[in-house]
Amino acid sequence: MLALRGTVVFPGASVRLRVGRRRSLAALEAAAAGDGRVVLVAQRRAETEAPSLDDLHPVGVIAAVRPGPELEGGKVRLIIADGLARCRLCAPAREEPFLAARVESLAGASAEVSSSLAGEVRTLFLSGPHREERTALLSVFPEAADVGFLIASQLDLSPDDAQALLSEPDAGNRYRMLLPVLRAEEQIARVGRDLWKQAVARAAGGRERHLRERKAAIERELGELSGRGADLQELRERVAAAGLSEEARAEAERELARMERTAPGQPEYGVAEDYLEWLTSLPWRRTETAEPDLRRARRILDRDHHDRDEVKERVLEYLSVRRLRRGRQGALLCLVGPPGVGKTSMGRSIAEATGRRFYRVALGGLRDEAEVRGHRRTYLGAHPGAILRAMRRVGVSNPVIMLDEVDKLGEGPMGDPAGALLEVLDPDQNAAFVDRYLAVGFDLSDVLFIGTANTALTIPGPLLDRLEVIELPGYTTEEKAVIARGYLVPRQVEETGLDPAGVAFDDEAVELLITHYTREAGVRELERQIAAVCRKLVRRGEGRASCPARVRRRLVADLLGPPPYLAEDWDRACRPGVCATLAVGDGGAELMFIEVLRVDGSGRLAVTGRVGAVLRESASLALGYWKARGERFGLAGDRFAQGDFHVHLPGGSAPKDGPAAGLPLALAFASRLFDRSLPPGLAALGEITLHGRVLPVGRIGERLAGARRAGISHVLLPERNRVEVESCRDRRPPEGLEITYVSSVEEALETALAVVPQGRPAPA
Repeated sequence: MLALRGTVVFPGASVRLRVGRRRSLAALEAAAAGDGRVVLVAQRRAETEAPSLDDLHPVGVIAAVRPGPELEGGKVRLIIADGLARCRLCAPAREEPFLAARVESLAGASAEVSSSLAGEVRTLFLSGPHREERTALLSVFPEAADVGFLIASQLDLSPDDAQALLSEPDAGNRYRMLLPVLRAEEQIARVGRDLWKQAVARAAGGRERHLRERKAAIERELGELSGRGADLQELRERVAAAGLSEEARAEAERELARMERTAPGQPEYGVAEDYLEWLTSLPWRRTETAEPDLRRARRILDRDHHDRDEVKERVLEYLSVRRLRRGRQGALLCLVGPPGVGKTSMGRSIAEATGRRFYRVALGGLRDEAEVRGHRRTYLGAHPGAILRAMRRVGVSNPVIMLDEVDKLGEGPMGDPAGALLEVLDPDQNAAFVDRYLAVGFDLSDVLFIGTANTALTIPGPLLDRLEVIELPGYTTEEKAVIARGYLVPRQVEETGLDPAGVAFDDEAVELLITHYTREAGVRELERQIAAVCRKLVRRGEGRASCPARVRRRLVADLLGPPPYLAEDWDRACRPGVCATLAVGDGGAELMFIEVLRVDGSGRLAVTGRVGAVLRESASLALGYWKARGERFGLAGDRFAQGDFHVHLPGGSAPKDGPAAGLPLALAFASRLFDRSLPPGLAALGEITLHGRVLPVGRIGERLAGARRAGISHVLLPERNRVEVESCRDRRPPEGLEITYVSSVEEALETALAVVPQGRPAPA
């Protein structure tokens, strides 16, 4: 008898064995002297070095032994054992010099096996790996033969499972014991074949990729993906608690299933994990109470903003409609005005008045459509667009989102972001806004969008069509003074730590800061100058809060130094050929002088001063008007035929253009042709036609506020702007500003230069 460690031999199987223990070598010598047969029995515990008969299983196999070569200097012998029949140990015989026992053959103890069971075992065995070798092995056995032990010998069974199979007396049960092993082997083989086909189809990966995929598949089958189960369970819980829409939930389930099939080290696993993180962090159903209280809204707007009655009333109308329609999106407001006039703070006030959270999205300089609509997940580093990023940060589905600087959107090589914003702002589409990264609809219908811009002229046309523009004109000097005393000075005194009861700004000091230390439509620079005064007061008081001071004009000049802006030199400006007008840019309305000079020549026109095509056309129109009508005013024709005209618009490097300078250009030509100066403090606005009609201009409120800031006392306006000026409370003429409405160049000449066509009496 040979005691085997970790090995079970079946009848009908041939195995190679290494024999090296003393008693085993003695048993081989005794068998060789006899009929060459031994009993092979497996040990109960493989680590037992010198087993007794009690350490052996009771069932073994009778085998014929064929000797092989000696190894390790005769200490180990290699043999080939052919299993003949099962046997049971009946009685021990001896343990020295080798193990010996009386055995009972179990060759005839098998029962009949159903053909269906045997056929299923054969089929599964042949569908596993090494199909050709197994087919050849079974081909020598008849269909009705009991090949269970032969099949078992070809399987990778553990020693305990192999011994249980060998000990089972019923052949049918032995076949049933083989079924789960063969099925598992067939499933593993099928997975391997599928992976191999995929690897061949994706030949770029080659053998290394195939092996990695097989390793991942084996790990999935064995459940050894360490640490992943907890992460997937956490993601499932987050998906369940996120309140996703049906479409989003279905997409999340697909991504979770994909993660279960993917190894954690694969890039696809990280992409799916990031996607689910984004999907579950969005506020799908998280809202806050946002019922507009109109009385409270009015108090907040009055508290935060001086005057602006028309803007406040329009905001209250907007909130009233939203309250009546139960939060449905109505008109989309766009606050237009120069920097510093309170556009962003107006948005914050609206958010506070409606009980919503506020978030600002900066659109200035945006050139990529994907920054609004999101990047597809196929790109490395992909993420959602600015709108959904804002929704994630704000944390609720009904905030106030301010789209800042929509006039500075630009079309670049990566698409048109303004076009992408159309879907965001359109009430008929944004209930199912699809970001390319999420690829599922997200409801933006509860979001209150408010846009801001410095000018409506550069807002893309289709986007402007979705917006209701509310202009916030620049502040006049008087309005700035009220804002400074009521808002800016108290805030800066508090922020610098001074005692509010001990610091006071005189009205003259505030006026000096407004007129000589700032030149803007808003109040940002004014607040910075007030903050500079407060800081210097703290420095003089050596950091003490109680340093009483009355800020007067002289103290402002002492603290801030010489003023950078001086009053306009009207004596220099009021010369023949010079007319003042107001140009509107991103920073509000600014005073601009138009100069015309005539020299001997041949009737040519030159325009300088970084002007655009519209201003060049206006200059040509004004000169054409005077060439056609000069004789009516007593001007000889040779004044045009024998002279060159040079039009210059000073202003450094700032570009200038727009349809509002035709009338001031005509007056500048007239002043030069008649050699008369226009009255000091006079400015003109309006475009003209070839026949001398004066056309209306835009942004009247902004221009009038700029006129008052620049010290203008008299403005010539187109007659067709009268209704706009007189019907709007926020655009009423500033105090101390005289307005004359004209409908033709002749009326403007009569008012400004007392010049009339020949045959008409001059004005008194």
